[in-house]
Amino acid sequence: MAWLTAVGDAAAPRGMLDAHQRFDFSGGPYVEGSVSYLRVLKGGHVLLERSRQGELNVRLPLRAGLYRLTSFQRPCEGNCSLLDPPTDRCSRRVRVFTGGSTSVRVVTRPGSGCRLRVQEPPAFPARKRIAAARRYVRGRALSSFALIDTHGHLHGFAPRRRYISASVVKAMLLVAYLRKIGNRLPDAAERATLGPMISVSDNGRATSIYGRVGDAGLLDLARRAGMRDLTVAGFWGSVFFSAADQARFFYRFDSLVPKRSRAYARRLLSSIAPAQRWGFSHSSLRRGWSTFFKGGWRQTDSGSLVHEAALFERDGARFSLAVLTDGNPSHDYGTETLRGVAERLFR
Repeated sequence: MAWLTAVGDAAAPRGMLDAHQRFDFSGGPYVEGSVSYLRVLKGGHVLLERSRQGELNVRLPLRAGLYRLTSFQRPCEGNCSLLDPPTDRCSRRVRVFTGGSTSVRVVTRPGSGCRLRVQEPPAFPARKRIAAARRYVRGRALSSFALIDTHGHLHGFAPRRRYISASVVKAMLLVAYLRKIGNRLPDAAERATLGPMISVSDNGRATSIYGRVGDAGLLDLARRAGMRDLTVAGFWGSVFFSAADQARFFYRFDSLVPKRSRAYARRLLSSIAPAQRWGFSHSSLRRGWSTFFKGGWRQTDSGSLVHEAALFERDGARFSLAVLTDGNPSHDYGTETLRGVAERLFR
């Protein structure tokens, strides 16, 4: 067994690669036995090589991402004091997901190659839950939702329909400002502005922060987050975006915030005032998901607008969700839509 290089930052979110190699001797064994090898590669670099005589098992914690797993044999000569060149080789790309275990089963037939099968952990939310949310939203006032599941795939209903912002954009103002000040914690005066802007959705403080980051700061952040539908014209309340935009932003939230202030930003988005916790957290917290979110509401020509977007984490797994609504007959009707989507996803 040989560990050839480190497998990444020990503190980084990671999943598990669970590989088992066994033999099918129905066609006969190796005459003098063999040494089994399993290699895990990332970007062409060998992260791990493990070998032993006989069957071989590997359980390896890895950062989420795409890897290549290779299995091969080296038949023995002279009681395995000498080894033949590699043979019966098979190789496949495998994906590791944060908080999940990717299972790989390798079956080697001596002299006839090997077969490699991969079973990925199921994504959350399940597709039937997403379908239930779509059916529900179709029957409501003007509504869209988008989510990025624990495998990183985007789903939704009218996910690129654009809506005018309400206070959801304040989460973007927070991140844009933290990026502006660089890799340091905000000082006491900055915290006195940022904190109320998020926790109680203070509009005056949002205007102050917008004055420091401007349209350019928001547009730069949108580009880095992969937001494709966002526009802004001179004021934070004039931002337009889609549910897909907000799902992408919250899914990538940690990577967008400078490392020094990341814990501070996460604490703010998990400390929203109780009076403004009228959406997803009713379902997510009960089911053990840490919830980082921002909601927003305002009146429009169509009626009551109610939005919410969030990042959810549990046991290393993470997904994001945004629900945008307009034309609601009341604020309560809009918050019912948010809770209805979440209940169907978390059920």
